[in-house]
Amino acid sequence: MSTIFSKIIDREIPAQFVYEDDVCVVLMDKFPAVAGQTLVVPKKEVNYLFDLPERDYVHLFAITKKIAVASDKAFDTVRSCLAVEGFEVPHVHIKIYPMVSADESLGEVMVRQTEKSDEELEVNAEKIKAEL
Repeated sequence: MSTIFSKIIDREIPAQFVYEDDVCVVLMDKFPAVAGQTLVVPKKEVNYLFDLPERDYVHLFAITKKIAVASDKAFDTVRSCLAVEGFEVPHVHIKIYPMVSADESLGEVMVRQTEKSDEELEVNAEKIKAEL
């Protein structure tokens, strides 16, 4: 069964792409907890990070670092935080949270997801792309 991420990758569902290569895509999170939150998603439908082939696993984290560094510049962060998921959507993905304050923990911030307009997500995607 095709996940929502596979449908987005196949352009069946619209999304704001920040980056794409043969192994993965980086998308703006439609329901971010913080501005500029992105998802790094392998093109292979794998629901557990450690089931990825070694080459893809290493590549996924190299791209995650590249996007996090660009996000740090784009959003003037304290640092970016990561969470790896694959339960709710059974397709592993790394969430990058550009944190602009250290006053709250990532756990406190993560619960405040709100849907953003495509226009706002596109603006944030362009900010990240400009720093790549």
